[in-house]
Amino acid sequence: MKVVFRTIWACLLVVLCVGCAASTEEPRAHILFDLGYGKSDSSLDMSSGEKNAIGMSVKKGIFHLLSRAEAKILRISSYGQTLAMWYDPHKGSAPLVLKEVQSADLAAGNELGRFAVRVSFSDPWPMTADSRQLLYVADGRFVRRFDSYGREMQPLGREGIGGGSFPHIMALDTMENDDLAVLCATESETFVYFYDRNGVFLHVLKLSTQAMPVPSSILEKNPNTRGFRIIASLESISPSYVEGRRIVVLKINYYAEKYEPDSGVTLSIDPIGGWIIDIDAQSGKTLGSFPLQSSVDDLGIDQQLIAATSDGIISIRWQEEGIGGELFRYTLKGNVIGKLHFLVPDPGASLVSISIGDDGYLYLLGQLPSTLRMYAWKVPGM
Repeated sequence: MKVVFRTIWACLLVVLCVGCAASTEEPRAHILFDLGYGKSDSSLDMSSGEKNAIGMSVKKGIFHLLSRAEAKILRISSYGQTLAMWYDPHKGSAPLVLKEVQSADLAAGNELGRFAVRVSFSDPWPMTADSRQLLYVADGRFVRRFDSYGREMQPLGREGIGGGSFPHIMALDTMENDDLAVLCATESETFVYFYDRNGVFLHVLKLSTQAMPVPSSILEKNPNTRGFRIIASLESISPSYVEGRRIVVLKINYYAEKYEPDSGVTLSIDPIGGWIIDIDAQSGKTLGSFPLQSSVDDLGIDQQLIAATSDGIISIRWQEEGIGGELFRYTLKGNVIGKLHFLVPDPGASLVSISIGDDGYLYLLGQLPSTLRMYAWKVPGM
């Protein structure tokens, strides 16, 4: 894992201008660094295949990578140097270069340099970090916290520090003001719990699976009648902090279902379109909505919501072959203000993890036969 690439691979990509407001910035693809395969402080173990999910968070130019199967977190600089490691020795990982620190070293608050810390994990997943490099890791239906010096802090539960266990945790996310959002789900409801940067509980947003919002324009064109109904399928959720307000951005795909009224048998299901719905995280009130349409013929269903930032919505439409596609940047009103065609330059690479950093770059970790490689593209206008 420590073959460091500082060569910048530059290629000309076509940026289509959608309306006069869309960015025409010419993006460059960067190869940042390579990681090896294995269970050490300079590699990731990919031997478990699909069972070994890799989570990634990028804040202030620092990467945190969580390898779920080996219960290990690496902190890596933008040059590929491993700065810190949290690992469970019972899962097989061990430091080779980093200095292993003891609890007494952590308690003293001494300058540790590049360090490794032993942690007993159950099933760490998912993970995120904030601008202070404070780590949040879901483990055993609680959220464990580690400060930038490696020390474990009190875990978070539903009510905050010392609270009860969460429902099944689907995702963790930190916003631009370092608030934490914990996304949980049951069979019938989705919950988004919010906490401030100190772990104090703020509020929770509850969403019913059977009562997703439907834009009025869809209902006007497709009124519910006997034998016909609208299906709202929640695809993804992304929290954000916009103008002093916490919001939750939903990507919902809508379908028109025709069914036989007496038997209930479905006759056909046709796509209507993929929409972005933004909701006030505290009151639950819908603030706005727009269709994910980059062109007249685009239904937006195949656009994947990647991130919601204070100044826009970012989605990706993946191409069928290779790792690449189109990245779109929308305003909260639905105007396309940036478009990027991106493509991993290495043939045969497969996607491992993807993230939008707080520095305005799209980061993608790809798997090659002999190495893992980190790529980056500048998001237009960010």
